[in-house]
Amino acid sequence: MSPEVAAVREDFPVLDRTVDGQPLTYLDNAATTQTPRQVYETFEAFYAGYNANVHRGIHTLSHEASLAYEAAHDRVAEFVGASGGREEMVFTRNTTESINLVAHGLALPEFGPGDAIVTTEMEHHASLVTWQQVAKRTGAELRFVEVTDDGHVDLDHAKSLIDDDVELVSIPHVSNVLGTINPVRAFADLAHDAGAVLLVDGAQSAPTRPVDVEAMGADFFAFSGHKMAGPTGIGGLYGRKELLEGMEPFLYGGEMIQHVTFDRSTWNGLPWKFEAGTPPIAEGIALAAAVDYLDDLGMEWVREHENRLAQYALERLEARDDVETYGPGPGEERTGLVSFNVDGVHGHDLSSILNDRGIAVRAGDHCTQPLHDRMDVPGSVRASFYVYNTTEEVDRLLDAIDDAGAKLDAYLSSDRYSERLYDHHRNPRNGGSLTNPSLVKSSEETSCGDEGEFHVEIAGDGTIERLAFESRSCAVSRAVASLITEYLEGRTVAEAAEMEGEVVSMLDGQFPDLRKECVVGPEDVIREAAREYLDGEVGEAVSTA
Repeated sequence: MSPEVAAVREDFPVLDRTVDGQPLTYLDNAATTQTPRQVYETFEAFYAGYNANVHRGIHTLSHEASLAYEAAHDRVAEFVGASGGREEMVFTRNTTESINLVAHGLALPEFGPGDAIVTTEMEHHASLVTWQQVAKRTGAELRFVEVTDDGHVDLDHAKSLIDDDVELVSIPHVSNVLGTINPVRAFADLAHDAGAVLLVDGAQSAPTRPVDVEAMGADFFAFSGHKMAGPTGIGGLYGRKELLEGMEPFLYGGEMIQHVTFDRSTWNGLPWKFEAGTPPIAEGIALAAAVDYLDDLGMEWVREHENRLAQYALERLEARDDVETYGPGPGEERTGLVSFNVDGVHGHDLSSILNDRGIAVRAGDHCTQPLHDRMDVPGSVRASFYVYNTTEEVDRLLDAIDDAGAKLDAYLSSDRYSERLYDHHRNPRNGGSLTNPSLVKSSEETSCGDEGEFHVEIAGDGTIERLAFESRSCAVSRAVASLITEYLEGRTVAEAAEMEGEVVSMLDGQFPDLRKECVVGPEDVIREAAREYLDGEVGEAVSTA
């Protein structure tokens, strides 16, 4: 471990804890980073010394809180390169709210039929779903820039999509799955040449590399505090002043108003126009402390450190015959994350195996279901690194995925699971499909990347004669699906529709709480299928149980 990283780790006491007797190896930083003592001590200083509401009290504490909160806007604006200071920096709860602010303040009031929005196939749901809803409500067209097989946005395809009908282009600065660093400046030029504005999702870039919103040509830049050594519940939206001035407020109430009568109201100046009600005062001040901390480390150092760890992990993962990685290959700069799958081991199962060794990663679709569909995988495992991670921790990850299949078998045969579930794991019943099923019910489990399908054959008197299942799910869900098909054979559809906790009962409640969703999910799916059948909704349906 380098002296630099050793010194950084001293600022994060949580890294000294253990998980089930194993040292914590925290590799889930793309979801949420840990918080240094310099940041959480800022909370204590606020609440112990000058806790008060801002802009509302003619007393010392309110004045001190107001000055600190205003200075925090200026500091965060400086961090992302916004020369307009606080007037161009709106504090929100997170990246999602920042994107929604633009949607409600700009897109929904102004877009209509004949207009178009361009985004990408690698979009996070926070962006994709927002622009879907804008298109649905306004009649605007939604277009997607394709992602190439090597994990880049297809710039030539973007050029063909961004024309004079386009009002807004939205792109992630960095992919939260692929680690790709996108050519934002090129997209800014395309958007501006077409008369459109550019929104940049900076959730994965603001924490990991120097950001200059003006140099990149962003009209809006959204980010979250909890991904950049800051607290939860606070994020930011940079917006060009002239755009923010012309936008409608997202929320209404106190603070965002200037003058109110029974007939009309006028709005406060920037950024307060978009910060209705009591704002996240302590969180905003702590976010400024977080950017101070990162600037003290040096954002160039942060970028180089993350890329070095990602390259180290990627090279070693790609050398394994049983591992598939996603995104740009070794040698190309990427942010500090690597997404991968191990042959024969579902991501959720691998995450459990790693957790047994104190290693925290993220498994699932990472809020990018369409991108995973594009890659033809139900989900992936993501190891993401930050300023306190080390090559020794990457080695610990690599060692833990050795012989993952055997480790999974040992994990499921341990005393944490019932023997019945392990039996169905080792000897699944009713796998496959039926030729002429009475109903087919699909399940797409959105938090861990499970995909499965029940086939059910029902007699005229409502008796379930045969069941089968196909699965790209974790081992626990597959075993439970097998257990359910065996349990329901010979029972009635009505009994299936009334299932509520039967699986938990059959397993004697013997499974880790961390895996409860895997245990109850298949039961939820078959129960919903049975209820739809009884209601006359026969055929193929989709559930998000």
